[in-house]
Amino acid sequence: NGYLPDAMVNFLALLGWALDDRTEILSREELIQYFSLERVSKTAAIFNKDKLEWMNGVYLRKLSAGEFIQQATPFLDRDLPPWVKRPLDNEYVRQIMPLIQERAKNLAEISPLSDFFFLDELQYDAQLLLSQGMDARSTAQVVQVTLQRLEAVQVWDAISLENTLRSLASELNLSTGKFFGLIRVAITGRTAAPPLLQTMAVLGREKCLKRLGAAQQK
Repeated sequence: NGYLPDAMVNFLALLGWALDDRTEILSREELIQYFSLERVSKTAAIFNKDKLEWMNGVYLRKLSAGEFIQQATPFLDRDLPPWVKRPLDNEYVRQIMPLIQERAKNLAEISPLSDFFFLDELQYDAQLLLSQGMDARSTAQVVQVTLQRLEAVQVWDAISLENTLRSLASELNLSTGKFFGLIRVAITGRTAAPPLLQTMAVLGREKCLKRLGAAQQK
């Protein structure tokens, strides 16, 4: 299910024992050093899965980038749709994983959080593209203008994309939040995703332009 052994040991230890009333994260060495029967609770333990998810997320973020990729790759291989080409491109995975490491609570979440990076076509409800005060026609016009503007971007990186899109949002008289939200859905197929500009930089020009073109036709 994607829980790290150290996180599970830490969590289980705190079901019936505590160092004090504030310390939550303890290494195995610290547990060995500080454990005492005097601080074992007499009340029944409660298995709080939300707390386990939080704690496992803390441990995931403590991993180095290389360690996280090493842990994540088997779950990507296991959980990504079968039509995603195997073996996975290690360099591409290396670019994606820093965007996912800050969001994942367990390793089993990595594929659902990142599958749009690997898919050739996105499936999503066209209604997600519609922001407050915008209909299908005005949304299509915004997507068309965005597509034209991005086609002219010379250097496809997060900084260039941010300069281009923030400037365009101002020209279109749209709030950055509303505009970026629309583009996020077109690019990822979802309303919540890793940071948009970094995501677009990793996806690359060809895939982003293709997805905007597809969104224009919805």
